[in-house]
Amino acid sequence: MSAYPIAIYGNGLFQDGYPNPPIAYDVQVEQLNAGITTVILWSIHIHAGGDLYLNDTLFVSDGQIQYATDGKSGVNPDFPRLITSLMTGGSVKDLLVSVGAWGTTSDFSAWLAARDQVKTNLGVLQSTFGVTGVDFDYESQDGYTSADQSMIVALTLDVGSLGLFATYCPYTATDFWTGCLTAVYQQNNQQQIVRLMNLQCYAGGSGNSPTDWARAVQNTPDTGVADAYAFIVPGYAVIGADGGDPASLEQTFAGLAGIGITGGFLWNSGGIWATEASEGQGAPLPSDYAQAITNGLGASAKASAKA
Repeated sequence: MSAYPIAIYGNGLFQDGYPNPPIAYDVQVEQLNAGITTVILWSIHIHAGGDLYLNDTLFVSDGQIQYATDGKSGVNPDFPRLITSLMTGGSVKDLLVSVGAWGTTSDFSAWLAARDQVKTNLGVLQSTFGVTGVDFDYESQDGYTSADQSMIVALTLDVGSLGLFATYCPYTATDFWTGCLTAVYQQNNQQQIVRLMNLQCYAGGSGNSPTDWARAVQNTPDTGVADAYAFIVPGYAVIGADGGDPASLEQTFAGLAGIGITGGFLWNSGGIWATEASEGQGAPLPSDYAQAITNGLGASAKASAKA
């Protein structure tokens, strides 16, 4: 079992490949519950009027979960059982939904235009599946403006009004995201809704330094963040998602050991299961990556014990 908080972005979780996934859905549940502590359902897209889609599949409309009746439209009807099993079967403690992705800023403008309906639909995910938070994967392709910041802050406040927490998933624009933190804190009676920053350290964020981001948060006044280093959760891609194997991940986190980073995330489940399906026994599982993060972050403790 992992000694640190470890999240994974569940790429089309329990939906990709429906009804014939590369790895059986019940096996996916078992594998996640052997070390992963937080599952982030990726990606929720918001259409005009506030409907929620899980990738390209209609998920929630007018306050109702849309289940497939013909094997084509709507989500896997076994979703409730699988989520219940996921949340009661082992290491997984939190379930988030992530809104957005690269090239989908329209999700957020659609959200802003239908805030009441989106709140209703998010509330349905909360009451039906026990969703505890919303992840903001806002990736602008034409800069980050003050209007963008006002939008993100308003939507974060909506999430907080439901009793949910938020996480931000940036890969660039440090000042923009720390500004969002300050504005949320000020407008929410000095209560911070954002629990963590899931920092992308892959693809466009491959050059990111978790230390630099932690210092940026630490040096920004009035964010309501007590521990800036624990607030930054660096994430890295896995094999099958243009990333590395558990050994390379362990080495990366060993380089972060002792500075105050307390967890990490994996990008993404789809890569792991595609690799497992193609390579078979011996391919790395979520638990292998989770253990690699634990081993890496524990490196400083092991070194101290030997001294």
